[in-house]
Amino acid sequence: MAFPSLRAKLFLATWLENHTEFRLPSHSKSLPEALKSLEQKSLETPLHTTSYLDQFCTLKRYFNRTIFVLLLICFALGIMAVPPVFATDQANQANVFWLLIVLLGFHSLNLIIWLATLMTSNFRTTGAKGIFLSSLIFITQKVSKHLHIKTDVSHAFLHWQCQPNANKWLISTLSHIAWGCYLLAGWLMTLVLLLTNQVNFVWETTLLSDQAFLTLTDTLSVIPNWLGIRVPNQLDVLASRVDLITQTASTRQHWANFLLASLMLYGVLPRLVLALFSLAMYQLKRATQPISTQEKIIQNRYQDAESQNRHIIDNDKHAIIPSASSHGKNVLSILDAQAFKQDWGLFEWSTTEPSYLHSANTKVMLNSREQQDSFLTSSSHNPVYILVDGNHSPDRGTRRFFLQANVAYSALRMVISQGKNAKFAEQWLRLGQETSVPSFQPQAEE
Repeated sequence: MAFPSLRAKLFLATWLENHTEFRLPSHSKSLPEALKSLEQKSLETPLHTTSYLDQFCTLKRYFNRTIFVLLLICFALGIMAVPPVFATDQANQANVFWLLIVLLGFHSLNLIIWLATLMTSNFRTTGAKGIFLSSLIFITQKVSKHLHIKTDVSHAFLHWQCQPNANKWLISTLSHIAWGCYLLAGWLMTLVLLLTNQVNFVWETTLLSDQAFLTLTDTLSVIPNWLGIRVPNQLDVLASRVDLITQTASTRQHWANFLLASLMLYGVLPRLVLALFSLAMYQLKRATQPISTQEKIIQNRYQDAESQNRHIIDNDKHAIIPSASSHGKNVLSILDAQAFKQDWGLFEWSTTEPSYLHSANTKVMLNSREQQDSFLTSSSHNPVYILVDGNHSPDRGTRRFFLQANVAYSALRMVISQGKNAKFAEQWLRLGQETSVPSFQPQAEE
């Protein structure tokens, strides 16, 4: 799927609406059309002359390039790890098990740690990102500052790319690919050196017995034997002690086959399989990630051209009479008499209670944080009217409250006191459009 996808654009728009003054146009007929506003140039400062979406895509490109550079570093480390083992003396002897320890030993240790970490709950709850991913995030942050990318866009990209539910699979994918590059480079370098040098493979030990090396060699030779690869037998192993100088060509060939087969079968191929599995799990986790409440609200805002009418018009006895003086996109309708007998809430209300609410079914004050939280914990499908003071400007906390209330109450209505004559009527109307909450004025104010 081409980047950025519709889901990525929606995530970016949601993040910007929650953390900046950016707003999607309310007059758009569909969500894709509304998301095109992300492509408009940002002219807030001379430094930010590119659109939000362009900055988002730029960070994605540099994130991928950073991964590529780090993988090249791992590949280079694999190349540099092999030659010291083949830096033979005059006897042209190379310690085969030392090379296996350098390449496969640390690889096996890392696999054990990865499996143990994957099976523990701490991996999923601590939010740890690992050295590799932390390095990528650090470099991405530095790049965003160097390219003068807005901080909010940078944070949005990092939260989109490194989602908590898929983080462990992203870390696993990067780790397996990095180790795969390291092992593949070691395998290729070993192959080149074996093609251009004739060496005697030896082993030596002070603490371990000869039987230990025989057992290890037999264990590692099981799978190569299944594949028909000629590997060292017991005579080859015993004849390869460091104190024995002579070594036949067949013994050297068997050790070379054993070495290359072990690196490929126990190193490169397992990492490739695990990398593909982790990548598939990462994509699956991202694809099945449920959309957030804020994203769902934005989606509902643009479901179809009649979505606003579906929210505003009541098909039952509580029909709304549109104001004859309402024109344009900011429609402020008038409540009928039946609406004043429904459930009402007074949001941050500091004056006396209006007389038209004396007949209300229930009334609740929504001034304190506790009162608002208590209101949001309930839900109802019946019409609920929230009276706001049009002479006080709404803030970000007000917007957050109506976003959450619109989820809990499917028939939520906003009533602006003083109607269109209120000092901040336009701001409240705009808030109603952004949160998909229909706006009204009391009939008494007309």
